[in-house]
Amino acid sequence: MNDARRAMLHMSAFALLWAVIEVMASGVLRRCSPYQVVWTRYAVHLLLMLVVWGRREPRTLWHTSRPVFQVARSLLMFGMPASWVLAMAHGVPGGTIMTIFWFSPLLILLLARAMLRERMPAWLWLATTAGCAGAVLTHEWAAPASAWALALPGSMALCFSLYVVMTRMLRNENVLANLFYTALGVFLVLTPAMPWLWVWPTAADAAVMVAVGVAGFGALWLLDRACAAAPVSLAAPFNFVQIAVFSAIAVLGGVLHLPSPRRAAAGLLLIVAATLFARWRAGRPRLDAVPSPSMPVSKES
Repeated sequence: MNDARRAMLHMSAFALLWAVIEVMASGVLRRCSPYQVVWTRYAVHLLLMLVVWGRREPRTLWHTSRPVFQVARSLLMFGMPASWVLAMAHGVPGGTIMTIFWFSPLLILLLARAMLRERMPAWLWLATTAGCAGAVLTHEWAAPASAWALALPGSMALCFSLYVVMTRMLRNENVLANLFYTALGVFLVLTPAMPWLWVWPTAADAAVMVAVGVAGFGALWLLDRACAAAPVSLAAPFNFVQIAVFSAIAVLGGVLHLPSPRRAAAGLLLIVAATLFARWRAGRPRLDAVPSPSMPVSKES
């Protein structure tokens, strides 16, 4: 397995786990604030790291040569759910939010070209665009009341895309430090608001939120490994795996309303075709999508 396929495998596993997390959290979100769920997720994430690694080698968790960059990246993981919450509060339909969000793989390609100087061949643009088209077909679009409301889902997509690209920029840092700072930033931002937002969960809800925290840690570890293995542009189309997995779980559970069976099936077929094509093309002896020689990265923060 070459580095490109390794990155694709990690990104696919990240997307699969992401879908499972979304399904697990959906029930709790009906009774608890989304901010409480996010705060608990990252609190569990931090506690897990402190218990497993903090007792033996605590310095590995916070030692980094780029602390300011780490904190800035972690705040994107607050901006992403906050944008979703605000979009919902402004009456943007859920299908519209996700339709706009799923342009994020294309945004990853654009940001990777601008910030990392990765060169993307035509086949990669084609696969990612096909995946975006599939995402549009699997979500129901409804125009929001204002252009400002459209900016909120766009912000959500930008936060995720920037997080992926910035994770690639931290590929030479300790993965434990990367994961520690991701959780720490969100935890510190949301902690002051918890006394006003907190609703005591049931035992079942608490267990689900703990499971979400553990699964969330695993998902972000997989994303970090995907970004470290190869240029992020190569793995970008494999984020669409989340749609296929989430749709399958939700349909089997009877909790997902699809715009139409034929339209959704066409969208899922496009996503499957795009990811299979990208995987096949990445295994060719000569890989087109390689980063150009990068400029030295400053270690100052």
